[in-house]
Amino acid sequence: MIGILCGLDSEKRIARGIPGSAVVCAAAQPRKARDLARKLVALGATKLLSFGIAGSLDSSVRLGDVFVATRVASETGQWPCDEAWGREIAKKIPHARRGGVFGSEILVPTIGEKDALFRKSGCAIVDMESQCAAEIASEASLPLAVVRAVCDDAVMNVPPFVMAAIKEDGSASAFRALAYLFLHPGQTSDLLKVMRGTNRALNALAGIKDFLGENAL
Repeated sequence: MIGILCGLDSEKRIARGIPGSAVVCAAAQPRKARDLARKLVALGATKLLSFGIAGSLDSSVRLGDVFVATRVASETGQWPCDEAWGREIAKKIPHARRGGVFGSEILVPTIGEKDALFRKSGCAIVDMESQCAAEIASEASLPLAVVRAVCDDAVMNVPPFVMAAIKEDGSASAFRALAYLFLHPGQTSDLLKVMRGTNRALNALAGIKDFLGENAL
């Protein structure tokens, strides 16, 4: 069984269509993500997959690009992804990108912060769950893979309030978003860009889910 760790409910709904898997959603909370990854191991997962959307740190990685990671880095460590598993996934996905993913405990919202993290880490994308999956996979000596689609590129700012709009189940609160925009109308353009990018990334994930089940590999 593949244990799949997601950050958002929209990602979880897609991942549920992957045969031979158990799926959990951490609501973009790294501490919760670690607990849920351990739960997947306890349920009998034989592999761990970090699955969902991500931000781009590398200007060559575009909106909607699907990324199959070769390694995961964070502020506290670095972990290799399972090379054979990652290679098998990547060869089934047209134009899949490969490289490092940075797992961040916090949102990386601005163009400047993305550029600084790219220069520091050498990673092409960033998300908030992959480091958690990597830590628990290492603890349990399980193979790790990361499959992420890009929702905001390296030259897009992400309004910080998107984190506050995420509810405990991983879904988004439209009320919270609208209330914030009422107070900060100057961030409307950035939000619309991220929303369009997120839809594009989720569509990309939906298009490749059939390549990720145990029977497909």
